[in-house]
Amino acid sequence: MCAAFSPFVGNISSFDHQQQDWSTFKSRLEQFFLANGINEESDKSGVKRRAILLSALTDDSFKLASNLVLPNTLDKVSFQKIIDVLDAHFIPKRCGFAERSKFYAASQQQGESYAQWAVRLRGLAAHCNFKHLEDALLDKFVMGMAAGPEREKIFTLDIKELTLSAAVDQAESVRCARAAAAASAPAGTSGGGDVLFKIEGVSKSQPDTDRVKCAVCGRKNHKTSECRFARYKCKKCNSKGHLRKMCNKVNYVGEDNVSEGDDE
Repeated sequence: MCAAFSPFVGNISSFDHQQQDWSTFKSRLEQFFLANGINEESDKSGVKRRAILLSALTDDSFKLASNLVLPNTLDKVSFQKIIDVLDAHFIPKRCGFAERSKFYAASQQQGESYAQWAVRLRGLAAHCNFKHLEDALLDKFVMGMAAGPEREKIFTLDIKELTLSAAVDQAESVRCARAAAAASAPAGTSGGGDVLFKIEGVSKSQPDTDRVKCAVCGRKNHKTSECRFARYKCKKCNSKGHLRKMCNKVNYVGEDNVSEGDDE
């Protein structure tokens, strides 16, 4: 048995106006016609193109199209007429300044990569009718970037030589370098330097009088169990576990060995 043969190159999916975008479907339909050599020369009457279009509509979309061409019927209306009424119905009229307002109000979202941010800007600029599109895209890309080293790096570059593509590459390079540096840093290190004490649950605005003194050294910026002087020997009683200023013993032991300020 011979394999089924399709006369067309590729295929066109059905269109449901309640779930799909008309402009996207229309563009795909045009590409389908182009791939199969269906045009105004090969289909002068438009009957073939009309049949392909109508057969791709779901029941609800077919009914909508029928209502839009009333009092005519779809089989009596030209292909271009059907396209025109569907365009008028699905594609809203756009106000140039309203579109520009959306463009200028946009900013890079959390979790959005620099490449994604640039692509989203191009979509927002589609109906803005900028005279110098690339300049507008570059300006908004940089001004709308999230604050950080990437944005600061772009600010140092020569704007005369900078393009949107170069700005995206520069931002991604800085981001990758930061990620690589963080991944290669030794475990437990931080950019803030060595920490003398680990402080937990203490608010910067919390009054000092509300904090509990460390029983080892008397300070209030850490817990007793975390004190670095816990293994020091008291110069007053010669016992480990506290400094001299926290010693409550009356008698001095080894007084001759005591030096002034040794606990400090």
